[in-house]
Amino acid sequence: MKNTTKTLFLVFFFFSISNFGQKNEFNLIQLDSTWGQEVLRFPARNMNYTGVGEVRFPPKGWINPEHPNFWSYTYAWNINVNRKINANELASNLVKYFNSLNKIDMNDLKNSRKSTASIKKTKTKKSTTFFEGKATIFDRFATQKMLVLNVKIESHFCKKLQKTVLLFTFSPKEFNHKTWEILDEIKLINEGCNN
Repeated sequence: MKNTTKTLFLVFFFFSISNFGQKNEFNLIQLDSTWGQEVLRFPARNMNYTGVGEVRFPPKGWINPEHPNFWSYTYAWNINVNRKINANELASNLVKYFNSLNKIDMNDLKNSRKSTASIKKTKTKKSTTFFEGKATIFDRFATQKMLVLNVKIESHFCKKLQKTVLLFTFSPKEFNHKTWEILDEIKLINEGCNN
C-alpha cells in the first residue's frame, strides 16, 4: 500500500509539472480570464514555423456583426525564427492563416473567397518592429461575406533566445474607432522576449 501511494504521488507530481509548464507555454498575452482563449502549436495553418500560438477573444460581441467588438481580437505567436520578419512575409502568413481558418483551398485559383493582405512597416523601436495593414477575408462564422480587417502587428525579434514573438490585433473598425482603444492596450507577457 505504501509503494502504491508513493507511485500515485509521483505520477500526480510529474503530471502537474507537465501541465503547469504546458499551460505557461501558451500564456503569451496579458489579458484576464474574461477573454476567451484558443491555443495551437506550429507548424499550423500551412506555415512551417515551430512554436506556439495564443488567440484571445473579447468577453462579448466577437461573433455579433452589430457589436463594436465584431471580429476584433488578438493573436500571439512565439516561433523559432532567428531573424526579423518583413512585411511581405507577414502578409503571406496572414493569407495562409485566414484561408486555413476559413477552410479555403489555397490552390483553388478560381475561389473568390480567398484572403488577401497588405502590410507595411510603420516604425522600429529597439528589437521591435511595428506594422499596420489590412486583410480581406471570408467570414464563415457570422455573415458568410467578405470582410476587411485592419491589423496592427508588433514583431519582437529575440536574438539572444533565437526566436520571434508576434502580437497581432485585428478589427474591421478603423484605427480611430473606440474599439482600438481596447486593442491598443493589449500587451505581451514580459514584452515577449523575456518569457
